Parts: sequence; structure tokens; C-alpha cells
Amino acid sequence: MDAEERNKYVVNIPVFEGPLDLLLHLVNKNRIDIQDIPVHEITDQYLEYLKAAEQFNLELGSSFFQMATTLLYIKSRMLLPKQRQADDEDVEDPRLELVRSLEEFKKMREVKFQIESLIAKQAPFRMKEPEEIQSGVYNGKISVKRLSQIFFALYDDSRFKEERVLSSEEVSLDEKMYDLERLLKKEKVIDVMAYFKMQKSRMHLAVSLLALLEFIRLGRVVLGHSVHGMTVERK
Repeated sequence: MDAEERNKYVVNIPVFEGPLDLLLHLVNKNRIDIQDIPVHEITDQYLEYLKAAEQFNLELGSSFFQMATTLLYIKSRMLLPKQRQADDEDVEDPRLELVRSLEEFKKMREVKFQIESLIAKQAPFRMKEPEEIQSGVYNGKISVKRLSQIFFALYDDSRFKEERVLSSEEVSLDEKMYDLERLLKKEKVIDVMAYFKMQKSRMHLAVSLLALLEFIRLGRVVLGHSVHGMTVERK
């Protein structure tokens, strides 16, 4: 399709943060059980989106094409004769790692929506959006449930019941990400609970979690465990 043809139509192409965001959209759109993804169908739709994005000059990160390769590989594995698959009992479902990643990504998004909802209720406080949203790959190897449990336990803690910030204060996600990066350069490994307790209000607490989730999404940190609890480590 050339430029003249494109100008004849108004086409809305949704923009996704990353490949897992796109895949989750396709799963929800087709009302698919995330535990039993029809890879052939999803792969075709995924590739159709990439083609449409290319036709309309929508820039996509390399991670979208890496995921396309992964889907094609899984699709080829699923096409193997069933008898050949049955002969090797140790071979796991080739979709398994993808399913795990999607489930964890979905949990992470749900937590993020909860936090954003809390922020919206914290009037007159405001959160400044980051100047630039980057696309990354989420590896699906963290306990988002545990992370959210820590956050909400602290959110209801008495130390955060009374706000200790000026009513006109803006809490910037960019600044929180910068603070976290600076802290990780100094410590490399930090305790999640200690990091959250450093925050001076509920608003700061909420935006600090968004900063941590963004670092996880971008693959810049990994979550681990110590005898004291959950930790964050710079990659």
C-alpha cells in the first residue's frame, strides 16, 4: 500500500508497550484460555499486526520481532507428529514458558492498574507521566503477587495514613526511576520492604512501586529473596 492509498483511509492501529502486551490483547480479544493458547491462530494474528504496523510506518522495537520468531518456533514444534511427541515423555509443552510469561505479565498489569487507581484517588496530589515510555521484554520470572502484598500491607500502615507532603506536590515517575537507579548503583541489591519504607507518603509509595514495575518490565532489575524478604538486584 503506497502513501496515496493510505491517505484515503482512516485506520486506527492500537499501539502496544511490548510483545506480551500485544499477545495478551489477542488472547482477550479471542476469548482464549491462557492455559491452552492455539498457537497457530495467535501467531497468524500476531504477524498480521506486524505487517499492518509496517504498512502504516508504526515503529516497533526489536522485541516484537524476537517474539515473532519465538511464536514461529513454538508453532513448528506444535506441528510435530503426535506420535513423535509421545515417544519423548520428558518434552514439555512448548507453550509452557510463553504461558508463564503471559500470566505473570497479566498479574503485573493488574497490580499496575490498581496502583494507578489509587493514585487517581489521591487528589489533590498528581503524578507526572514519564517523558518517554520505552518498550521492553518481561521475562515473567518474578512473584508479582508477593510484591503487591508487600505494597498493600505498607499502604495501609499507620505511618502512611497521614500525608506529609504539600498539597501542590507532584510526584514524578521519572524522578522515582532516577532515584531507584541511583540507589541500585550504590547498593546493587536492596531490600524491597526497606525501599518502600523510605517513601514519605502514600503517593510516593505508589509511584515508587510503578518505578519498580517499570524497571522489571524493561529487564533492568530482577527480584530475588533473602532471609529478610524480597530483594531487588541490578542486572
